[in-house]
Amino acid sequence: MSSFVRPSSEKLLTDLVHDLRQPLGTLEYSACYLEMLLGEAQEAVQQQLRIIQQQLDFAARLLSDAVTNISECNLQRAAGDDNLDLTKSATPSVT
Repeated sequence: MSSFVRPSSEKLLTDLVHDLRQPLGTLEYSACYLEMLLGEAQEAVQQQLRIIQQQLDFAARLLSDAVTNISECNLQRAAGDDNLDLTKSATPSVT
């Protein structure tokens, strides 16, 4: 028999959130640093930085919502509620 234990979807989500926070933080810092260095650079460059920052903010909100959902699921599970629906997103999709 194999000793491999398949992690739960909750564990996978928790690990994903944890693993994405560091590169997301690095990208946020880099975008702010570039904005500071560029100062009054060309408008096209500034516009691209704004887009990057908006997408980083959205990604950070998604991770925050995932942590909140995991916590809520843990509370519901502890209360004996086995009818958890992890398919509903608290964050609207961006197109």
